Amino acid sequence: MTRKRNGQGSRSRRSTYGCTPGGWVTGRAAAGVALVLACAVASPAAATSTDKEAAVAGPAVAAASIVRVEGPTVTLQAKEARDLPRVLCPDGQTSTGGGIRINPNNGVFIREASPGGTGYDVSVDNQSDEPHTVTPLVICTTDPSITHQVGPVANGDEAISNAVCPEGQVAAGGGALAARRNYLSRSSSGGTYWSARAKNRAGPLFAGVYAFARCSSRPHSRASSSIALPAGAVGTAHAECPSGQVPTAGGGTGHSNVLHNASSPTATGWDLRATNADNIEHTLIVDVVCTAP
Repeated sequence: MTRKRNGQGSRSRRSTYGCTPGGWVTGRAAAGVALVLACAVASPAAATSTDKEAAVAGPAVAAASIVRVEGPTVTLQAKEARDLPRVLCPDGQTSTGGGIRINPNNGVFIREASPGGTGYDVSVDNQSDEPHTVTPLVICTTDPSITHQVGPVANGDEAISNAVCPEGQVAAGGGALAARRNYLSRSSSGGTYWSARAKNRAGPLFAGVYAFARCSSRPHSRASSSIALPAGAVGTAHAECPSGQVPTAGGGTGHSNVLHNASSPTATGWDLRATNADNIEHTLIVDVVCTAP
């Protein structure tokens, strides 16, 4: 497992995708391979939040543009694990959050969903017996105050890594990176830090996880909601940003046996889909970090 410093991962084998004036281009463009996709701009809309927590840092600063960018859809074969192509932000912007959408919407587990460089990295494991399509995405900002923080490695199914923001900053986003065959059961904001936990699903292998935080001096808020997941069930929880705000990141938490399948923004909130891999009911909590664009 590679620890990222200053937002840079050493996994250069990833293809990268970024938004340019001409659209998306792959890292193989020099070889004549190019893929053009759209860059979607998130816009504010009315929303109702639950369990809001204001996380305001310092005096008011200039508005920041918030942009959501999607990478190419990838097909995972049955039982295939893969590092998805890194999705890059437009020039002059940096990543705060990101995630994936999957179809069908179960059977795939997230090992990594974390900011890397000016983009976002996702690694997944298809544990099902059928192919799935996976679409990675990133949320980007022009906020010049963003800093990147790395938490310590946490070992064990119940161990938590926290990446703490410098004094005067709050978590605008973040993510987590776990060892192979360890799946995220926690990746969420704590206001002034980002928190991560992972479940070892491969016996005696290393069960380590790092948290990463993208910290900002701009005001951000948090909203959360929860659903009950019966034993063995798969479900999606949704949280809405306060009115007039848009998501910069999201994720969630629950019992260590509630494993994340998909995590992605909507125009005004966040969806988290997870599997209860236990034999008793547990609660799934979704968390969204928001700001006024």
